[in-house]
Amino acid sequence: MTRKYIIKGLVQGIGYRPWVAKLADELNIDGYVRNTGGIVTVVASGESERLTQFCNRLSSDVPTGGFITSIEEEDLEGQKIEPGFKIIESDKDAEKNLPLIPADIATCDECKRELFNPKNRRYRHPFISCTVCGPRYSIIEKLPYDRDTITMKDFEMCPDCQAEYTGKKDRRRHAQTIACKSCGPRLKFTDLKYKNADNITDKNTVDNYVENYNENDVDGEITASLSLINHGGILAIKDIGGYHLACSPFNEKAVSALRNLKHREAKAFAVMFEDVEQVKEFCKVNQQEAKLLEDPARPIVLVRRKKHISAGKKHIAENVYLTSPDIGAMLPCNPVQMMLVKECGPLIMTSGNASGDVLEIDNKKMLQWLKERVASGEIDGTPIAMLSHDRKILRPMDDSVMKVVKGRQQFIRRGRGHVPNPIPVDIDGEIFAAGGDLKSSFCYVKNGLAYVSQYLGDLESVSCQKFYRNEMAAMEKIFGFKPKEVVTDLHPGYFSGQVGHEYAQKKNLPIHKVQHHKVHVLSVIAEHKLKGPVLGFAFDGTGYGEDGTVWGSEVFLWDGKSGIGRVADLRPSRLIGGDEGAKNCDTILVGILHENGLDELIENENAKIIRTAIDSDINVVTSTSMGRLFDAVSAMLDICHYNTYEGQAPIELENMAARTEEVYPLCFGENGSTEEIFLEIANAIAHDVPKESIARGFIYAVADYILEIATIYSERLGKEKQIVLSGGTFLNRILLERTIELLEADGFKVYISEQLPPGDGGICLGQAMASRLLESC
Repeated sequence: MTRKYIIKGLVQGIGYRPWVAKLADELNIDGYVRNTGGIVTVVASGESERLTQFCNRLSSDVPTGGFITSIEEEDLEGQKIEPGFKIIESDKDAEKNLPLIPADIATCDECKRELFNPKNRRYRHPFISCTVCGPRYSIIEKLPYDRDTITMKDFEMCPDCQAEYTGKKDRRRHAQTIACKSCGPRLKFTDLKYKNADNITDKNTVDNYVENYNENDVDGEITASLSLINHGGILAIKDIGGYHLACSPFNEKAVSALRNLKHREAKAFAVMFEDVEQVKEFCKVNQQEAKLLEDPARPIVLVRRKKHISAGKKHIAENVYLTSPDIGAMLPCNPVQMMLVKECGPLIMTSGNASGDVLEIDNKKMLQWLKERVASGEIDGTPIAMLSHDRKILRPMDDSVMKVVKGRQQFIRRGRGHVPNPIPVDIDGEIFAAGGDLKSSFCYVKNGLAYVSQYLGDLESVSCQKFYRNEMAAMEKIFGFKPKEVVTDLHPGYFSGQVGHEYAQKKNLPIHKVQHHKVHVLSVIAEHKLKGPVLGFAFDGTGYGEDGTVWGSEVFLWDGKSGIGRVADLRPSRLIGGDEGAKNCDTILVGILHENGLDELIENENAKIIRTAIDSDINVVTSTSMGRLFDAVSAMLDICHYNTYEGQAPIELENMAARTEEVYPLCFGENGSTEEIFLEIANAIAHDVPKESIARGFIYAVADYILEIATIYSERLGKEKQIVLSGGTFLNRILLERTIELLEADGFKVYISEQLPPGDGGICLGQAMASRLLESC
């Protein structure tokens, strides 16, 4: 008998067709398998029992990285099928179903074994991959996922690779990224001559390797790269999703030069380790963190560093992690990284761009940028080189960044390895949600799946604005989205809102604007498919409020049906507005103290000027922001006085609090008053209480404040007692842990974002959810 199977799910780019063909061969089944738009079609002929077994295996045994959402069966009695089972050419003209495309996948264990096996023909091949690993989303132009629709089409297969591609071996049978040293992409090592060369240790040794580098030696690029790093140099490496900048974390001078190169003075760097066991030499790693590190997505995972962060005679330099109690640890995800880390040991691996710009993917632009930085002389003679390759990257893919808090995974940044995997939601219709302008992302929703873009950066940058538009168009083309409505933030000045408005006008679509903090809460509700009632806390730095003021400490009650209303917030303060007002923590502190009638706590000429400006209503905003409160406390404790990057002062405050378990008790006043907090902090400072204890006491006071509000509304939440915590403030590990502990001890069920960041990188999903609840939003 003969049957046709229509298979939907993540079935392209994971070796599903070769796997189906192998299964059919095992069961002695004739027929064929092909890509049809965004799905896989199988026609199979054989005995009834074998076909039943075949169908069961199709849904239950799926290659790594894939999943099945449905299999439709149809009898094809009377249709003649040729003997044997074939993989046939994709049906490019078929009507497109909603496709699922895999994210870029880390090099699998089988390929890794071949990479380091001298007897294997792909020994030390920098682009080794198979059907279950390697780049996917970053190199695809359009569907279906075939050799001629990805950037590997630029490389003609050699006879050996062609034989594997059309053969019976499952790992490389129809592996679209198949290549070897003879026919695949090539590495290129480019040395940038350095200024102030007299300052370089072992300069002659470095020059000797570089000058004797032979581009015809297949391992020469790696050898030269190793020498550069081992002698204190910085290497720009073109990886799967773009360039990384690498250097030794044990070399303080190289790390300092890297900070100058990136203009990144105050943020900690991530470190790549060979394996989890090596991470454990320097950091404390629990079972869940180890699982995340080894996940095929290979994210950066924040893990607690050991007090003395060293192994043997190797000491990670303090200017790698600065004040952070964590190390952003990661494992290699591609062959080049694997070879470098195996030879060099741990490496700093940070994005190849200046802070705030889009990750660089273009060889010429990267080379020009590096030349300009070397010419500036700011890197003080540190040798720099570039390890590029000639395979095109179609879209930059930053590393995903994650951590584990109270057994829950939390994204700080969602990127390579996770995008474009969709999130199942109970949202009907076809929607484009534009997101926000900070840590931006957007999403398309269709058929109950939310396709959230990767992290796009802050949209005040022209390069990030261009990136946003490009990614929006690329996703629409690849997935065939045709939204029927558009949702944006309420803020009138957001670039994302402007793009959403233009798109709605061009397509003649209805557009809806929804409040920033409501969608923070709704994003978690959508992710977990919660039913009301829900009490949601949205704490962050800023968001345009429905009354035209700046919100940021909002509490909402959602009944699950007709209404989501604000029920609490911090007492508003009048503060200096604009970008400078949000960055200058001293100005924020003066404004909040002035609002509370506590001018006597700061007496200086600058404070008087700020108070006069506020009283004269010069560039003043009214704010309930929890983030600004953290800024003020950080300044008052002399921890951080200026945010050189988004959230620096709150992060430094948390880092200080992490130094102790001692808690100096603090508390909020009635109705979100902060007067008591600052009076108690002033008293603690006067009595020489360690600032670490005061910082932890403040964070605990915020958790107590949350519990107090939750208790007030407990009866209205019913027996489920559901609480949602969202917004960038909840990236604070101490706050989130303490809040969850307090709420769960009191019988509340606590939900956070686990598939998206809690900050503005996740609000696009909440916007899509809000479109279904417009009367209540």
